[in-house]
Amino acid sequence: MTVIEHPFTGAIYRMNDEGNILVTDGDQQGVFRPDGRWVSGEIREADPQMCVWVSNVPAAPGESDWHVTSDKT
Repeated sequence: MTVIEHPFTGAIYRMNDEGNILVTDGDQQGVFRPDGRWVSGEIREADPQMCVWVSNVPAAPGESDWHVTSDKT
């Protein structure tokens, strides 16, 4: 199971048994969907990219800030 510590906040991101992301910061916790949307808990904001990395589920086309280009020559 992937566990990542956020480089700026120190919060711990890990996947739970339901496939959601559990974020722990000190004695507070929050549960988020793999795309970073809040589900439950005291922590109501999470880094969506960290949630994607932990869940290893890429964002759906059109839902990310990344711009993908291809050379069709």
